[in-house]
Order: sequence, then structure tokens, then C-alpha cells
Amino acid sequence: MAKFDREIKKLAKEFQVPETYHKKVNEILDTIQEDCVAPPRKKLSVKAAIVMAALCLAVTVFFLFSGSEEAEASFLDTFKQTILDFFGMGEEESQKIGIESKKEDAASKWDLMIELQEVVMDTQNIYTVVKITAPPGVEFKKGMTFDYFGFCEGTNYNPSALVSGARDCTLLEVMKGKKNIATYVVNIATDQQVREGKEVTVFFQDLLEGPYQDNPEVLVEGMWSLSFTASYTNLKEITVKGTDDMQYPFADGMAQIKKIKLLPLGLTILSDVSGIDEDTRNTTDTRCIIRFKMADGSEILADSPNLKDNCLVNGGSIGWYEKKGRQYQKYVGQFRKAIDISQVRGIYIAGCYVPVKG
Repeated sequence: MAKFDREIKKLAKEFQVPETYHKKVNEILDTIQEDCVAPPRKKLSVKAAIVMAALCLAVTVFFLFSGSEEAEASFLDTFKQTILDFFGMGEEESQKIGIESKKEDAASKWDLMIELQEVVMDTQNIYTVVKITAPPGVEFKKGMTFDYFGFCEGTNYNPSALVSGARDCTLLEVMKGKKNIATYVVNIATDQQVREGKEVTVFFQDLLEGPYQDNPEVLVEGMWSLSFTASYTNLKEITVKGTDDMQYPFADGMAQIKKIKLLPLGLTILSDVSGIDEDTRNTTDTRCIIRFKMADGSEILADSPNLKDNCLVNGGSIGWYEKKGRQYQKYVGQFRKAIDISQVRGIYIAGCYVPVKG
């Protein structure tokens, strides 16, 4: 084996590589290097760059402005009902009755976009129209409302400054073609008068489906609020001061009417109930039949203890007060639609007739 290795080494020393071999190898290496070099990057001319930038800017501006205009137009074109429609009247009739709507533009953020559209307000009623935009997966329909809502004084939600009274939140309209956008009417009938110029906040918590079921579904969780300045849009009201002979049956005794305030959207009756003991007042249904006598001779059933009756009043509150040793009941009723109070000639309260001068 050692002899074989020595012979191989001897042949290797004597073997001569032709010069043409080295030349051919060098040509191949040069060709490989040329193929591996990346081609130079073409430079974009300054003129072309300016044109491209201007084109991008124009496209961006077009989509921004056309999108906002389309959103605004879609709301104006799609939502047909306003707060006046909720009251069951048109623009001309509202001017006759004396109800005006104050336009608002406040908006909240987060998972729900809530925008304040209109406010109608008098000394005992607050009505607001809000536009609500929910996430695309939510579809507004009848029966959907908020778990907690209402009004308070101030610019933010403040549980210590709540406006007390009967509250309601009603679906007004769902946008055509966009079921995740709708308008709601949020209102309250209160015996706690909110003075003009005060800041008021309307608030909402947790959007629900099936609120009156055992296990309502929470669609959107959160707390939202919008603020506005109190301004009476309805200034028409009729006040009647009671007399000693204006009495009506109350529990097991008689109540004396002290004052009646009639508004296009509601009614307030203040009565002296000092003749009835507290236990009886607290355990007796003190509701009674209230009717309006109209100028044309017809009558309107305003309120009734019978829930099956179709009454003008669809919500309200009853408060109890003590002043200078006397006990008073304050009844506040909110109407389901506005009325022309100039056509009311009298009010029957549990059979007691009270004349009204329009």
C-alpha cells in the first residue's frame, strides 16, 4: 500500500495542467459574478413623486368629505320623525299649542355613539330625542331599552343630584337600511322643577334586549351621559287656584284642591289631605278619575285607576309634603300626546268640577 501511495505522488508531481484550463476556469468565475450582481434601482423623478403625492391627497380628501356629507344626508333623509311626531302633531299645530323644540348637538363616545338631537321642556316635563349608533352586530327593535336612565342636574352624572319623577325611554325610529342606528325619546315627569339656565345631564347605562324578562340580555355594557342647558321651550300653562268648596273624595275622607297647573304635556294637582291619617294615605289607592271638558262639548279621559281605560295620562308621580303642619299630595301626570290647553273649559276631579279659563 505504501508503494502505491509513493507512485501516486510521483505521477502528481510529473502531471502538467495545461494553461488553457486555468483560462477557462477564470472565464466561468467572471460570468458567475456578473449574473449575481443586482441590477441598479431606478430613481423616481421629482416630478413623478409630486404627481403621486397630489393624487393620494386628492383621493383622501374626496373620501373624507364625501363620507361626512353622505352621513349627514343619510340621517336627514332617513329619519322622518321628530319629537313633534312623538307628541302626535305637526309643525303648524305645535306653534298653535305653543310647543317648540330646541335643537341640540351633544355627543357621547365609547361602544355606543349617543347624540342629543332635540329637547322639549316645561316646568314639569323634560323630553329629549337622542340618536344612538350601536356596533354593527346590534339591531334596534321594539322592546330594547336601557337598564338605567334618567336626568340629573349638573354637567355629569351625579347620583346625589337626580331629578325625581316618572321616567320613560321609548324607541322612536330605526334608520332604514342601518338597523344599528335609531332614535329614542327619553322623558321624565317631575314634581321637582328644574330652573332655566341650570345644566342638566341625561344619562344611560347598559343597553338591554328583553328588559322585562327574567334574564335580559346585555347588548352593550357601559355608562353614557349628555348635558344641556335647561330652557323652557313650552311657555303656555294655565294655573287655577283652589277655593274652599273645591273638594273631592279621597280615601275615607275629603281632599281640598289648592292649585291646578295645566300644560300641553301634563297636569299638576296640589291637594290638602290633612284630614286623612298617614296610615290610610299610605295603604289606600288614591288615584281617581280625571276628565277634561272641552270647548266643543266633548270630554277627554285624562286619568283613571282602571288600567284598561285609554287615558291621556300615561305616566306620572305622586309626592307627599308637609308645610306648616299641613299635609299635601302633589299629583303629576304626563300626557301621551300634546293637547291644546286653550280648548279646555273645565276639569272633573273625582266628580268635583273645576272651571278653567283658557
